[in-house]
Parts: sequence; C-alpha cells; structure tokens
Amino acid sequence: MGETMKTFIVVFLAALSAAVGETMLSFAMKRSGQVDLTESSHWLNLMFSVIRNPYIFMGVVLLGIYFFLYLAALSWADLSFVLPLTAISYVFVALFAKFFLKEDVSWYRWIGTLVIIVGITLVALDSRQRSGNRNTALSNSDGNSSVAANLKR
Repeated sequence: MGETMKTFIVVFLAALSAAVGETMLSFAMKRSGQVDLTESSHWLNLMFSVIRNPYIFMGVVLLGIYFFLYLAALSWADLSFVLPLTAISYVFVALFAKFFLKEDVSWYRWIGTLVIIVGITLVALDSRQRSGNRNTALSNSDGNSSVAANLKR
C-alpha cells in the first residue's frame, strides 16, 4: 500500500472515530441536561460523568483513538495535508446529527458541509503529501530531534 493511500485510510478512520465520539458526547450531554459551570461542584460532576456515563466514556475513548491515529498520520505527511483531510469528520458529524441525533440540520449547514467537501477534495488532489526531506526540519547537527535547536538557527 502506498504512503498516500495509507495516510488517507488512517485519516479517514481517525475522522470517523472523532465524529462518532463527538456524537456520543452530544447524545450523553443532551440526556443529562445543561451544565452550569459557575459552581465548582458542577465541574466535579462533569469530570466524574466520564466514568459514570458509558456514552461519555466511549466518546472520550474514541477521541483518544482519533488522537493517536492523527499522530501517526502526522508522522507520514505534512500538517498542511493531514489536518484539512480530518475535516471530513464535519461531514460525518452533520450526517450523524441528522440521522442519529435527529437534529434539524439547516440548508446553511448542508451548504457549509459541501464547501468543506470541496476543500478536502482540493487538498486530496495535491499529489505531494510531504514536502522536502522527512527529518531535516526537526533535526539539529547532532542528528537529535529538537525544534528548539532549529528555532535558534
């Protein structure tokens, strides 16, 4: 499998994981009611809801999966290539909101989602997913990875 295809598949799975996770969080929070963050006890209740509520717990787990898949994709391709591709999660979220959460998604939101799809398509059509040498941007003269060392140059 080519590097570009591998990146597309991992970013697709990451975006899907993020969208499902966000949908589960939204479902759980709408069921539990509005949160008032003006009192410290409400902050504690919100933190403990991650453990007590299986939808919130799974949403957090799926967002964690997204994070690690995103890290892997960043190790293979440029940020300016990977991050725009993750915007496909907005498309998934619009669909999940409409069909699973039964939200009324306005035409403005669908048009915005279409604009996102056009942007993702433009980024995906760029045949270069990585610019320059893989290791030169973050390596100093000793071969150690160091962003700080390069910023001093």
